Amino acid sequence: MARKSEGRLSERALDYLLVIYILSQGKGFARLTDISKYMGISPPSAHEYISYLIKIGYVSKNGRGAYKLTETGIEILSRRIHAHGVLEEMLVRIFRIDINVACSIASAIDSKIDWKELEKICSMLGHPATCPHGMMLPHEKGALPLVDGKICIGVKKG
Repeated sequence: MARKSEGRLSERALDYLLVIYILSQGKGFARLTDISKYMGISPPSAHEYISYLIKIGYVSKNGRGAYKLTETGIEILSRRIHAHGVLEEMLVRIFRIDINVACSIASAIDSKIDWKELEKICSMLGHPATCPHGMMLPHEKGALPLVDGKICIGVKKG
């Protein structure tokens, strides 16, 4: 299982954080069976990866088969959502790339960009409040917005 490299989480780990966040809306937790179904993997595979995320402090167990993000997990996911939206905005506004193509490109690189470089781009764009899809961007520590329960970052299945 690809894990942390150079202090960064793998895309797969970030996908797990995103799925747990999405599925925990309204309930405060996400069930293992729902996580595995959403990601298109078996419950034992999901359990193994979630156990790793618990071990490193990004997810906590909230009863039998129920999980939620820790403050650290929220911070990491918040940065990814911020990165995705800023990159998407740059691609649409400066390069005039179609919004859906820009979203796809941003999804491919949002977990790889250095935070300092991203902040330069964000500043150059005037700290946009929303991404081109109209979804709010988190600019404050730990702020995670959902617009109608949606985030435009894709999750790789399987």
